[in-house]
Amino acid sequence: PGALSQFVRCAAAPVVGTVRQSMQSRVRVHRLQSCGGGRSAPLPALPWRPRGGERTAAARVGLSSRDDKGIKASGQLFSLQGHTGCDPVRVDEASTSQQRPSDKRGTTGAVRRFVKSRIARKVRAGRRLSRDGVGLLLAALIFGAWVATLPLLFAQPERLMPRVLPSWAPPGASTLVIMAARTWLTTGLFVTVHDAIHGQVAPSFKRVNHSLGALCAFCYASFSYNSLYRDHWRHHASPLSHDDPDWYQGGLARWLGSFLGHYSTFWQLFWESFQFWSFVAIGQRLVGIDFSWMVVRVTLIWALPALISGMQLFYFGTYLPHRDSPESAHSARSNDWPYWLSLLSCFHFGACHEEHHAFPQLAWWELPQAKARGLARNAKPATGGQAKA
Repeated sequence: PGALSQFVRCAAAPVVGTVRQSMQSRVRVHRLQSCGGGRSAPLPALPWRPRGGERTAAARVGLSSRDDKGIKASGQLFSLQGHTGCDPVRVDEASTSQQRPSDKRGTTGAVRRFVKSRIARKVRAGRRLSRDGVGLLLAALIFGAWVATLPLLFAQPERLMPRVLPSWAPPGASTLVIMAARTWLTTGLFVTVHDAIHGQVAPSFKRVNHSLGALCAFCYASFSYNSLYRDHWRHHASPLSHDDPDWYQGGLARWLGSFLGHYSTFWQLFWESFQFWSFVAIGQRLVGIDFSWMVVRVTLIWALPALISGMQLFYFGTYLPHRDSPESAHSARSNDWPYWLSLLSCFHFGACHEEHHAFPQLAWWELPQAKARGLARNAKPATGGQAKA
């Protein structure tokens, strides 16, 4: 009996050892899955090929020397330490057959794609922030220059009109320079309103964008920003139609009269009159300028530049681009004016009006580049106005 039992133990030893190793392997796989490293999820660590400490690493997880040789041959020892807190785990042949094609290409490619996607997102975010920065900077410069020239109303109270040129300049030259500068800055003020309507002053910050638009609309001519917003998107949705508030049949005079009549309201005229006489009162009461002189100053420095700016915006930004029903998919035309003339006339909205209707999401300073690349010819007509804001 003793010899028989010893014979059975010797014969069953290999089987018991195999079962024990199988149980240990299942325990290790369970530990791996509990740490989030099951076969259903990709291993977070890159393959590591053991060089000098293979036997130590194998002994640490309870592998035999035969398994250690298998690890040496296959090199499939994945270290999850530092990621899940698990010990190194040997991957069996079935898992290595699934992981092996992705060791160099799949895993590395996934990491590379992940890094590229993160970089692409950062680049897109950087571009958005850069557009925000440019839009806010230009709006701040235009609005700041417009505000900075307002004190000319009260400068040099001993003169009828303040002098900004040297004494050798001919009479009236300073007045013309002031009026020209104020007219162009007032036009830029409305262009800022227009870009805010299209959401391009601060594309990533809608509240800031529309708040600046509302402020500039009131400073320009006491306009209601909501009304301008509604009417301008009606213009983009149905250009050159009866639903277009900016288009009227007839010649220049009739078109201009209908255009001004549409945008002039009681409250707009009330606030404009209130501001006019407020400036006159401030100059007379606080600065000591004669009443008649203040009327002339406010008329030439504040009122007339705003009126001329409105005519400029209408003629270069509405009448010329849309007259005679241009043969264009976007119902607008552009012209070949040089950059400086396009900027001085209407901040590029006259010379690049077709590009503006083709790409309403572009700011005024981006239109010349779109025109230079000829993008409007192949662009589909933009539909649905308010979704673009």
